[in-house]
Amino acid sequence: MADIVRAAASDVPALASVLASAYAEDPVWSWLMPHDRDRRLRLLFTAHLAQQIPAGRVWTDPDRTVAAVWAEPGKWKLPLSYLLRNAGTLLWAGRSQLPRTGMRLLALEHRHPAEPAHWYVEYIGTHADARGTGRGSQVLGGLLEQADADGRPVFLESSNRRNLTFYQRHGFTVQEEMTFRAGPPMWSMWRWDADR
Repeated sequence: MADIVRAAASDVPALASVLASAYAEDPVWSWLMPHDRDRRLRLLFTAHLAQQIPAGRVWTDPDRTVAAVWAEPGKWKLPLSYLLRNAGTLLWAGRSQLPRTGMRLLALEHRHPAEPAHWYVEYIGTHADARGTGRGSQVLGGLLEQADADGRPVFLESSNRRNLTFYQRHGFTVQEEMTFRAGPPMWSMWRWDADR
């Protein structure tokens, strides 16, 4: 895991920018935030990263061009205290689309598997300027080494069909194309330990 590092509090602005860039053209985020997306994504990711970094759940590359939020088994669910602390940010970033955003998040939480115990890739993104350099693969690969050493599977939801082949190259398989009452589909994906 020499190619990846745990993010520090000082990395929040840079990594919020990375994730905002990575999700700028994402179909789900485009639907959730049709206007002023870059600023609103930066706001959301700044608040989220500030909460996740102290727990050791944010990883990056040495140049801070990739950001990954990675939850250990049993720690993927956001506690009510998180939502309360970030209510103002969620209201401001969600604005008129807040009900839509809330419904999508609740639907995803409801569909998130409880078993088996698994690692969870909540977000991973590469800044647009660094796409195609292999840095995203290095960060994800380092995290997957952790999961393999632990012997547990890895779960994620992809919000962009174009990213499915990237995840498949890393051993993930699509479990389900998730459709919702409104908005674009998403895909749930699993990766099992290579030795299984």
